[in-house]
Amino acid sequence: MDFWLHVVNMILLFSILGVSLNLLLGYSGLVSMAHAAFFGVGAYAAALTARHLGWPFPLTLLAAVVITTILAGGVTFPALRVRGEYLILLTLALQMVLYELMLSWTDLTEGRTGISAIPRPTLFGRTLVTPAQFLPLIAACAAAVFAVGYRIGESPYGRILKAMRDDERATLAIGKSVLRYKVAVFALSGALAAVAAALFAHYQAFINPFSFTLDRSIFLVALVVLGGTANLAGTLVGATLFVGLPEVLRFLQARQEIVDAIRDFVFGGVLVAFMRFRPQGLLPERPGVGAAPARAGLAAVTPALPVAAARTDDGRPVLRAEGLHKSFGGIRAADDLSLVLPGGRVTALVGPNGAGKTTVFNLLTGFLPPDAGRVVLRDRDVTGLAPWRTVGYGLARTFQDVRLFERMTVLDNVVAAMPGQPGERLGPLFATPWRTAAAERANRARALGYLAFVGLADRAGDVAASLAFGEQKLVALARLIATEADVLLLDEPASGVDVQWVSRILDLIRQLAAAGKTVCIVEHNLEVVTAVAHRAYFMEAGRIIAEGRPEELMADPRLGEIYFGKARR
Repeated sequence: MDFWLHVVNMILLFSILGVSLNLLLGYSGLVSMAHAAFFGVGAYAAALTARHLGWPFPLTLLAAVVITTILAGGVTFPALRVRGEYLILLTLALQMVLYELMLSWTDLTEGRTGISAIPRPTLFGRTLVTPAQFLPLIAACAAAVFAVGYRIGESPYGRILKAMRDDERATLAIGKSVLRYKVAVFALSGALAAVAAALFAHYQAFINPFSFTLDRSIFLVALVVLGGTANLAGTLVGATLFVGLPEVLRFLQARQEIVDAIRDFVFGGVLVAFMRFRPQGLLPERPGVGAAPARAGLAAVTPALPVAAARTDDGRPVLRAEGLHKSFGGIRAADDLSLVLPGGRVTALVGPNGAGKTTVFNLLTGFLPPDAGRVVLRDRDVTGLAPWRTVGYGLARTFQDVRLFERMTVLDNVVAAMPGQPGERLGPLFATPWRTAAAERANRARALGYLAFVGLADRAGDVAASLAFGEQKLVALARLIATEADVLLLDEPASGVDVQWVSRILDLIRQLAAAGKTVCIVEHNLEVVTAVAHRAYFMEAGRIIAEGRPEELMADPRLGEIYFGKARR
């Protein structure tokens, strides 16, 4: 019986580790190969404070959490400015460095021999020694970690993590600081891993570096992926399979010398089968935060459109770009470029492919820093600010390639863009859950209104990737509106859609301008430009060479030749 209780305890411990890693890998899309190292740091922190300082168990747990949190958040901060395979390489290097420190820093860690005689925890006057005695403590800690993980993952905070996972640039474009969330989730992941680490150290009463190798980090990644990313129930299933199945296979009836080989073969075959036929994991992610809206109630949703915060529909300048320069090697993408966007009007940027129109949007919104010049938004210099900051000041954009959060629902795509949500901060999320819940209900109702405005309230509960391209364009517009920015930059809003969708999009743009929004569009369809824009700038080779009414520009033979490629420079 003690053997099976020990197996249950180990399943729970690895479930805690899986939850901590799932916040990174599943919810945030950050692959860390250093999780075993964080596990080791927490275990050594608990063991050393217990043995050398005589701290009791709750304090050793706290020490492990604090030290691992600081390490995970601080050490990984430089690594979080890179993505993909570079992040994997950097965390792999961190894993190797910390593992070597555990081996070589013998004065602290006692090297290969490890730390033994770690004091057992004493709770309510009873010292925990056997697996049966440890089980309630480990189970309670696992339940607490699952509750924390679920609260973070299935909340407005988790929604931003998922948005960041699906598309970092789009997350910046809705006003969220990607780097801040990355550092925070790494620190949170380290803190939760430290809970398992402290329990492990006291439960085993002995630790050495060989429990915290790169193999253990790979094991944890496989556990999360097989169980199901962004699904904490899947993490428990994955831990049960990864920890429990090898133990069950110990009872294979075979000669001792081939038992290990058979066990590894069967276990490996099971893993290969799952990855081949069930790559999304045993329990895949469930899209959406909270309950999806009932279709029966969607008919009562009132279309909503926020009026500009500082309404300027009289044509006074709201955004000015002055003398912008940007070069890429010998190519001048912006060459002494200046423009003005008047309030309550639609302005267009037109020109041939490669003229630099999208580059202008990137310079205005902070996705590219200018080499010279400045951008002024209502007398505030926003030149070179991070994109998420420009959104906070009232300047937001869409992208030519839409960039929806494809694994999230349509409604969550829109809600994610709303500013000032208390549930996107850890303090209010845990300290004032009632306020967070009330704000979430109000935000979802407003988001449904924005979706009704673009005509997609009935698709609110659908996964964004399942929509037609024209519908995705409308979702991107609703998400842009949800930022509550007053200056809206639309990059080819009508490209790639048929006439029916173009007509709807143009009508929505007109309504945005009528509500006091300042709109600028980049568009290749000249009929769209002449139908909706009050004024247009004509660009060639990074310079504005003409401005005026769209129909006047299109009637100029010289500009027509440039636009249609008959006189390219």
